[in-house]
Amino acid sequence: MRISDMRNLRVVNVSNGKVLGKIIDLVLDVNKGAVRAIVMPGDSKWPAIWRTEKDVEVPWKQIRKIGKDVILVEQPDTVTRRE
Repeated sequence: MRISDMRNLRVVNVSNGKVLGKIIDLVLDVNKGAVRAIVMPGDSKWPAIWRTEKDVEVPWKQIRKIGKDVILVEQPDTVTRRE
């Protein structure tokens, strides 16, 4: 699967059923050649220019399943905010 395909998938937290959004970025470990995390926008209804919420970062190890329609992650209620 290409990242361009992944960007169109919704990310859903299986712990609480909440839709976290769609992927806007990846965190890469260039030394290991691996994806460290996926990044979604914070809980804001404003465009990115005016958004005050930090982005939500989900570590790769918390991804449970990548399907053709959705990405399932298992993340506790506390989320990592990315600046």
